[in-house]
Amino acid sequence: MGMPEKSTPFNLLLEIDQLYTDSGISLPEQRRLQASIWTGIGFRLGQYHFVIAINYLEEILTEPTYTAIPIVKPWLKGVANMRGHLLPVMDLNKLFGIPSEASHKQRRVMAVKNTDGGYVGFLVDAVYGMQHFSADNQLAGTVNIPESLTPFVAGVYKGEQQKWLIFNAEAFMASPQFLTIGQ
Repeated sequence: MGMPEKSTPFNLLLEIDQLYTDSGISLPEQRRLQASIWTGIGFRLGQYHFVIAINYLEEILTEPTYTAIPIVKPWLKGVANMRGHLLPVMDLNKLFGIPSEASHKQRRVMAVKNTDGGYVGFLVDAVYGMQHFSADNQLAGTVNIPESLTPFVAGVYKGEQQKWLIFNAEAFMASPQFLTIGQ
């Protein structure tokens, strides 16, 4: 048997700290703030800024090399290989009729989780990373957007420099536009 560990004031503080850490109780203000913050990934199509819920996004890629598919809508660029997974790449600018304002090098593909468990690539003009909004920043009403986007905008957040349209990925992936790719 070893000698019992000497109880020092420092060891006593470590024990108290561990007890509070193990209890998992956070400050009420911290819990309230976490509950009222919405986080999404910002992206741009032409002049319109969007956010998509972070839980839909798998990763962000530079525009990959893809294989064209015959007899499909012009906005379906083709199929790319994403580490062994087939990734259909859709040009959202073309699909929604929004002129692209980005060079080829600026454009990005967002690999989004599809409802069937696979992935689909959304080709966009730019990706701005994580955006955080409080519930107070959600605007009532709508903004002036093309009619082609209206069914897929779930709301609007007011950011520091622009308004962010909340892209409803679930509604988009259930829409006839998404599901009907053949000509």
